[in-house]
Amino acid sequence: MIILENVSLNYPISNKNLSLRRSIVNGIFGSNIKNSYIEALRNINLKFDNGIYGLSGANGSGKTSLLKLVAGIFQPSSGKIEISGSISSMIDINFGFNPELTGVENIEFRLIVEGIKKNQRNNLLDKIKNETELGEYLYLPIKTYSTGMRFRLAFFTSLHIESDILLLDEWIGVADQNLRDKVDKLIYERIAKSKITLIASHNSERLKRICNKIISFEKGEISKIS
Repeated sequence: MIILENVSLNYPISNKNLSLRRSIVNGIFGSNIKNSYIEALRNINLKFDNGIYGLSGANGSGKTSLLKLVAGIFQPSSGKIEISGSISSMIDINFGFNPELTGVENIEFRLIVEGIKKNQRNNLLDKIKNETELGEYLYLPIKTYSTGMRFRLAFFTSLHIESDILLLDEWIGVADQNLRDKVDKLIYERIAKSKITLIASHNSERLKRICNKIISFEKGEISKIS
């Protein structure tokens, strides 16, 4: 279960070139910019029980900020979040990966952090290496990877981290066309194994096909629940 009570999130803005940043950010967030911070989310009250939930809205509406709060990447500026259950997130292809380590080293580290036992870890490592199709690149530091290569590494690693709660963001769309059908199939299989899934997307039609409920965001606030 996930409960958010009166949750707000503010992004700080450096005082340097504040007037320039304000003019740029106003175009995205409208009136949500206040002095030296942006109100990314404002007074959010939500409860997620078992099910598949879609988070819909334009860029800057707050849907990805909500996912990052649930994932623990951000902490709320005010309000309270209660989470029951383990979490696996596919939000940021760079989150949880060390650019100085090789692909294999990053996979191993992630599996260790997740508490996966050694025997199972070895089997998963071989499986993930094959699925990524990165070959010898797996033995190079990931700072040398393209965006598509980082996607493959992050996606197939996260795919095998079983959890009660699954968080998905639109970055899954960066997969190249040859990989997209395979990714979609595996995502649907992974969703079926989680108790709660939150999916952020611009694609409202796709959300309608797979979600039990859709929460629409606009300028950091909930505009509609359907």
